This record gives sequence, structure tokens and C-alpha cells, in this order.
Amino acid sequence: MRIIKYFLLAFLILTSCKNVSKPENQYPELPLKTPKTKIFWLNDKMANLKIDPTLSYNKEIKCDSVIGVNYIGFAGEHFFYPINEKGNYINTISQTKKLSHNQISRLNAIIGNKKTYKNPNISGCYEPRLAFIYFKNGAVICQTQICLTCYQLQSTAHFVDVASGNFNNQAQKKLTELNDELGFTQN
Repeated sequence: MRIIKYFLLAFLILTSCKNVSKPENQYPELPLKTPKTKIFWLNDKMANLKIDPTLSYNKEIKCDSVIGVNYIGFAGEHFFYPINEKGNYINTISQTKKLSHNQISRLNAIIGNKKTYKNPNISGCYEPRLAFIYFKNGAVICQTQICLTCYQLQSTAHFVDVASGNFNNQAQKKLTELNDELGFTQN
């Protein structure tokens, strides 16, 4: 009787195991390549540029308004602000939204906080899709571009003296919340 029990137990164990190995030549699916985006500058809408090189997120940036921009700010290894040095807007802007005073304060607090850059996540994609344009007296005084995927930002204003532009998980979460609040969908 014992032999039959052991035989049944061995039979059940062997038949319950499935071969879970992948067949040879079956590789995980690779992510799709980022589509090549043709970047060009629009001539029909011009901005008055007065970029202020003394602006810093360490101090309050005095501005009349800030516009959030959902766009594609890269082509290959080249990165672009939403407005070029001649005042032309980039063709890849898909959405814009004016920030409230509360949203401007939160944005400035995130970027100007030294804790934002402690223990940063570092990745290499840098494909900015979120930007903020600061206006004062009808002129653009600052532009900041952000890649929420690789936790990096670049700005015409200084952010934190010790920062390289790489931010951490907490800052990414706050910036993603702001992005979502603005109703932006990443392209």
C-alpha cells in the first residue's frame, strides 16, 4: 500500500510541473523606437524674448504668468525649448495651459528646493515633453524643460547651485501630479 502511495505522489508531482522555459530564439519584446519628429519653428506666432540670466529658482521668480507646455522637445540628441532664440515657437506643441498662482508657487518650490536633487534618479534618455514659459510685461523671461521619464530638467534660470538637473522620486511624483493637473498627456 505504501508503494502505491509513493508512486501516486511521485506521479502527481511530475505531472503537475509544467515546462516553463522559453523556446530558443524567443526574446522579450523590445520597446518601440521613439518616432523621429521633424522639428521646425513656426513663423506665424512670435514671442518677445527677454531671457533674464539673473533669474533663480532659489529666489522668487517675479512674473506675470506661467504657461505649461506639453510638447516634444527633442529630436535625436538635440533638445529644444518651446521658443527658440529668435522668438519662434516649436511646431510640436500639442497643449498649453496657464498655471494658477498656487501652481506657480508649487512649481517654483519643487525646482528651487535643494532636497529635490538629493538622491536623484539618473537615466539617460532626456526627452523633454513638459516645459514652462515665464512671462513678464508680455515678454518671455525664462523657460524650463523637463523629462519626467529620466528625472532631468534644464532651465534658462538657475535652480540649485549644487544641482546637475537630475531630480529624485519625490520631485518626479510632484511634477507628474502637476502635469496631470494641467491635463497633459505625454506624447
